[in-house]
Amino acid sequence: MGNTILTIADKNYSLWPLAPWLCLKAVNMPFKEVLIRFGQSDTREKMLKYAMTGRVPALHHNGLKIWDSLAICEYIADLYPSYELWPSDINARANARTFSAEMHATGGSFPGAPRHIIYSLDTNVRRRTERVVPTGDVQQSINYLINRWRLLLDEFGGSGGFLFNQFTIADAMSAHLVNRFVTYDIELPDDIKNYCENLRSFTPLTQWINEAEKEDWELISAEIDVSKL
Repeated sequence: MGNTILTIADKNYSLWPLAPWLCLKAVNMPFKEVLIRFGQSDTREKMLKYAMTGRVPALHHNGLKIWDSLAICEYIADLYPSYELWPSDINARANARTFSAEMHATGGSFPGAPRHIIYSLDTNVRRRTERVVPTGDVQQSINYLINRWRLLLDEFGGSGGFLFNQFTIADAMSAHLVNRFVTYDIELPDDIKNYCENLRSFTPLTQWINEAEKEDWELISAEIDVSKL
């Protein structure tokens, strides 16, 4: 554990640390978690100690430093190939990588890009609001995501409850979106609701959610007014 550190921020509010944290837990890799709270006077100073970007997550392992969430997930997959965080089948793996890259590309502005969900429905794991009925780009992004999940589940899902039958990086990159849909009570079709429930029942994600709910501080900037959505 002493050789492996993962920096994260508030579990209730943070977005990108979740995926690598889930992957580390999925492969049972020991690590020290360093939580740096958002919104503090020394937040950036602390984050800069671990990553040149001054952001989280960052993984330190045996002298190596990686500070991109998808790159960290891929590194973990390389360390533990038997867990198949990328599917072993070449077609499934190509699809998993394509989807994960899409979910990671928040700068993309294509119709359906996840950035519209991310920038409108802030991460707030423990919050429960009245049903939010998105419009415009946000609803278009939700529709796109539903279609992507459905296509992957139909072709690769099997009986395991995950996008590629067993937990993969594609599910890790979906987790924060699933949590948002629960927070804002987004209406979903039954098959997609089942996928979301299966993913939230995954033991590492359940642990993250439980720990997020125990955080007793608020980040006012993330407590959005849903009446204005």
